[in-house]
Amino acid sequence: MFALIIIKLPNTSMYIYLTSKSESEKSIISAECSALTGVTPNSDGIAIREGDFQNDDRRNPLDITRSAYIKICARVLIQASSFPELYKQLELMQIQAEQFRISVERTTKDVHIDSHEIMTEVGARIIGNPNLSNPELTFLVIISKNKIWFGELISKSLNTWNKHSQKLHQYSSALPTRLARAMVNLVANPGETIIDPCCGVGTILIEANSIGIKASGCDINPLMVADSINNLKHFGLSATVIHADARTVKGHFDAFVTDLPYGRNCPIDKDLYSDILANLKNLAPKGALVTGKDISDLIVANGYVIKRVITVKKPSLTRYIYMLYKKDF
Repeated sequence: MFALIIIKLPNTSMYIYLTSKSESEKSIISAECSALTGVTPNSDGIAIREGDFQNDDRRNPLDITRSAYIKICARVLIQASSFPELYKQLELMQIQAEQFRISVERTTKDVHIDSHEIMTEVGARIIGNPNLSNPELTFLVIISKNKIWFGELISKSLNTWNKHSQKLHQYSSALPTRLARAMVNLVANPGETIIDPCCGVGTILIEANSIGIKASGCDINPLMVADSINNLKHFGLSATVIHADARTVKGHFDAFVTDLPYGRNCPIDKDLYSDILANLKNLAPKGALVTGKDISDLIVANGYVIKRVITVKKPSLTRYIYMLYKKDF
């Protein structure tokens, strides 16, 4: 096995993140990127972070494997405004590496490039032998309208949320698994605990437990409790799921993440919401919840501070996602 040897590095540490791009989901994409990395993406889905990371940063911003919307994290070695400049800097840096592969990422369709030509030109300027089928490391050439970055791939999303859409038991108003994953990432990190007191068929529980966050859940409907347990088992996961009312369930957790009851067949009940919100404060100091209408006034009236409101629009529904915490937190 060979190791990467770099003769010369830039003076400062710089990392680049590439996110998905979707007009209807741009708010949740930005929020998740900020929660996981501390920086927000621009309109091209590019986020840049400079400087060293703190050892006590529980997010581990270089590991985006659990992300729903961040695709790639790379360490930037070169910035250039043109390919001739990139190639010249590569020649000056004298990078030595073995068993490497080069990939090209284009951030906009407006950039017309020959990816194979770029990979050939870059590869010719790296001292060592490539391995396209089973590389030890991957170099990235990231291209936007006005800038080119060359760097080393650090991590990429595993997209495990995608397979979780194939649950044994489905429910028409359940959250999309990708959105549920992002909501969990907004308020919790691996090793922490969350509760979903309106767990339904277990969508949030599955996403949390699959990325190392210990999730517990309850539902007032015993059939939903059984469906949650079976869905978790289907993916080789386990969690504490009980038959209980979100208004009275007890426990202590790092955060709550929940999808409050709403939909065409379930109109918003402000009294029910208020009772649930009152109990959530007993369960955790912060959290993320989603509704089908704006309930900001109700949240504030129940003693919360709203950190961020995220809207996700679909043709027939706008979801409102709230990041909130208790006033005394």
